[in-house]
Amino acid sequence: MAISIRTGTDTDPSLTAVDHDEVRLLAERYGQPHCRTYDIVADAHLRQQRWRAAPDRRGEVVFAIRQPNGKILLHTKPQYEERFYRLPSGGIRPFEPVEDALLREVEEETGQIVSVRRFVGLFNCRFHRRGDTAMFASYIFYLESHTAELNATDTDEIAGYQFVAPEHLGHVALALRSLRGPRRRWGYWRSLAHDLVYRFLTCAEIGD
Repeated sequence: MAISIRTGTDTDPSLTAVDHDEVRLLAERYGQPHCRTYDIVADAHLRQQRWRAAPDRRGEVVFAIRQPNGKILLHTKPQYEERFYRLPSGGIRPFEPVEDALLREVEEETGQIVSVRRFVGLFNCRFHRRGDTAMFASYIFYLESHTAELNATDTDEIAGYQFVAPEHLGHVALALRSLRGPRRRWGYWRSLAHDLVYRFLTCAEIGD
């Protein structure tokens, strides 16, 4: 696959879209995240998403919600060209605290009452396209729901839900990496968070 992804551990604030003081406070509350930096060669679809004249987000939250029956909630969206399910995610507004964005997105996409259990990961992604670079951060969390009921407030964004055992998340990551068409590289980028959550929930070793 013609996708260039390099991992590293640099923490130079000028190279990321991350507020490191905020990350430190989140880590104190919810545990030290697994931090990685990815350099990704973007295609036209990723360019449309990450290069915006007036950016409406400084990053995103990705969240794995454990249901009372032990399964993990996935969702799908109406705009997807083919039906697939993935972990929910949502944008962090330019001056919005990460934790506020997390709880807002959970409310909008599920309506569930949750507790934040772990700050699992922080991915600093640098998307490169024809000499330009766009930076984007993914904050990845593990949550537990206190109810099995779903009552999303942003129903236009949700086309369906699925519930899977934690060990099935590896298959979800593989399915995202196998996407074809305009979401091919987007799917590979999305698979990275699913790989991390899978390893975290199944106690597999988290390496490079």
